[in-house]
Amino acid sequence: MLQRLKTIISRIVPWTVKRFVYRFLAVRYITSLKRPSDRTKKTLVILNHFFDQDVRALNLSNERFNLVVIDTVTLFRGAKIFFDRDIRELHSPYDHADKKFVALYRKECQLYFNHLKEQTGCDLIVTASDIFYWIREFIAIAREQSVETVVLDKEGTLSPHDFVAEAERIAKSAPFISSHIYVWSERQKEFWTRIGAKKEQISIIGQPRSDLLHKERRNEVDRYFPKKQPIITLFSYMDDAYIPVELIVAEKLTWEMKKPTHEEIHRLASLHTEYNFVVKTHPQQPDLQQLQSEYDRENLKVIGGSAIANELLQRSELIIAFQTTAIIEGMFLGKNIIYTYWDKLIERLQGDLLPFHEAEGIRIVRSFPEFKSLCSRFLNGDRSDFEFTAKQKAERDRFVNRYLYKPDGQVCKRFFSHVEKMLA
Repeated sequence: MLQRLKTIISRIVPWTVKRFVYRFLAVRYITSLKRPSDRTKKTLVILNHFFDQDVRALNLSNERFNLVVIDTVTLFRGAKIFFDRDIRELHSPYDHADKKFVALYRKECQLYFNHLKEQTGCDLIVTASDIFYWIREFIAIAREQSVETVVLDKEGTLSPHDFVAEAERIAKSAPFISSHIYVWSERQKEFWTRIGAKKEQISIIGQPRSDLLHKERRNEVDRYFPKKQPIITLFSYMDDAYIPVELIVAEKLTWEMKKPTHEEIHRLASLHTEYNFVVKTHPQQPDLQQLQSEYDRENLKVIGGSAIANELLQRSELIIAFQTTAIIEGMFLGKNIIYTYWDKLIERLQGDLLPFHEAEGIRIVRSFPEFKSLCSRFLNGDRSDFEFTAKQKAERDRFVNRYLYKPDGQVCKRFFSHVEKMLA
C-alpha cells in the first residue's frame, strides 16, 4: 500500500516541486553531517553505495585522514527525476541523456558539492563505482574545484560472461572518468583496462573488507534469535543473478533451484532446532520481504543489507551459496561450503558463470537429492564430507588468489598509503 501511494504521488506531483523537495532534503542532509574535528588532516568523502563492510574496514584502519561517509541513497535520491530509465539502468549511453536535463542536474550537483566542501573540507572523493548516472556530473563538478575522485572497486568476481559483456557495455555507456581505481586482483585490472582505464590509473591492493576477517569479531547476528546457537547460512541471490541480460529480456530465464533450496533450509530449521539458520539476501535483492514472510521462524531469519555478511562468514558452521564472493571469502577462511549447482540452466550457462564447480576444498552438489543428503549428514554430526587433502586445500588457496590479492589484513593500509602520496 505504501509503495502504491508513493507511485501515485510521484505521478501527480509537478516536476519542479519534486526538484525543490529533493534539493531541500539533500542540502539538509549535508548540513547535518558532522564536521571533521581535525582540520589539519585531509578529508576523504566516502560515497557509501551498499558499501558498508568496506567503509567499516576503512574506519578501523584509518589513522591519517578525516573520513566523512555519505549515504548515497539519501543524498542523490533526486537524481532519478533528471534521467530516463534507459540511462538509469545503463541500457543507453550516458552521453545520450537529454542535454537540458543534464545541465539542470549539473546545477544540483554544483549546489551539493559547494555545501559539502563547506561542511567537510573535502579533499578527495572515494566511490564504489563511477558508472552510476547520479555521480558523473558530481565528479566533473568536483574536478573543476580541484577535488579528484577515486574508485575503490567492490565487485571483484565478475563472471566470464560479464567480464566481456559488461566491459563492453560500460565502455560504451559509462566509461571510466575517475582519477584512479583500486581493484582486488590482476583479473580485475584487466577488466578495467578493457573499459578504458589506463594501466597507470589502476592499483591492485586486494579486497578492503577482507581486513575485517583479521580485525573484527562481532556478535550482531545473535540479536535476531532468542538463543545463541551454532549458525548455518544460506547466501541467497536474485532470481536472475548472473544470467546474461539479453537472455533475461528475451526468455525471462530464472534459477529454478533457488526456491527448493530455500524450502529445504526452512525444513531443516524445523528439524534441527539446535541450530540457528540465516538466509542472507543480496543487499539489493528485491524479494527480501517476501522471503521473510515465507520463511522466518524462531530459529530461521532472512536478513538483508551488507553489514552482517562478514560475521556470518566467520561464525557459520556451514555456508551454502551460489555464484557469490562469499564463497571465495569462505574458502579463504577454510569454511565448510556447499556450492549449489544443479539447475537445468547450468549446462547452458556454465561458461558464463564463475567456475566454482572446478574449485577444490568445497562440496559441489549437482542434484537436489544430493543437496538434501549432504545437509542431513552434516546437521546430524557427520563432517566427513568436508575432510580434504593437503593438495585439495592448496588448490583451494590458489583459486582464492585468482580473485583476492593478499587478503592479509593490510588492504586498507595499502589504500591509505597510496592516497596519501596522491594528495601530498
